Amino acid sequence: MANKPVQGEFHVPGDAICVIEEYIAGDGTYSDPMGFVRASVVGRLIIDLNQRIISIKHPQGKPVVPRAGDIVIGVVETITDDLAFIDIFAHAAKPSANMDYTGIIHVSQISEKYVERVKDAIRPGDIVRARVLNNKPPYQLTLKGPGLGVILAFCSRCGAEMIVRNDEELVCSRCGRAEKRRVSMKYYVVRYFV
Repeated sequence: MANKPVQGEFHVPGDAICVIEEYIAGDGTYSDPMGFVRASVVGRLIIDLNQRIISIKHPQGKPVVPRAGDIVIGVVETITDDLAFIDIFAHAAKPSANMDYTGIIHVSQISEKYVERVKDAIRPGDIVRARVLNNKPPYQLTLKGPGLGVILAFCSRCGAEMIVRNDEELVCSRCGRAEKRRVSMKYYVVRYFV
């Protein structure tokens, strides 16, 4: 599940970095019950080979302000039947940039296909790749378009990583629960469920 950790590699919350036998969880990371060290913040990987500690350092610097047409990455914070509130934390073209903005996705902006309720396509905790539609906060976002949608999701029952079954469904890697999502073709977990 976790590849060999690479110094300076960019991580988002929930990424499996290594197993606890390799490194101790430091700042910006945590150990999960399955024995993986995971990222708890967005940032770059710092590896202390002497003390065998792995940390994530949140990027610093001048904030990047989203503009209409920009592709951003964010975490779904809350949802209603017709709206999703997104915590935007990264610009797709400048992933190391410091961002902290709020975005809103209306149910009509989730897919080209009809979506009745937001929870039929995205859920709280999902990480999404979206296009900005306006130039002022709160930013209106859309998931319509190639490469846009959920890029990382966790099971709403047990919290484990979800694996792609098809372009509208994910399956839990631990408990096998199937859930509908607006899956991006850039979904983070590139394994397919068999």
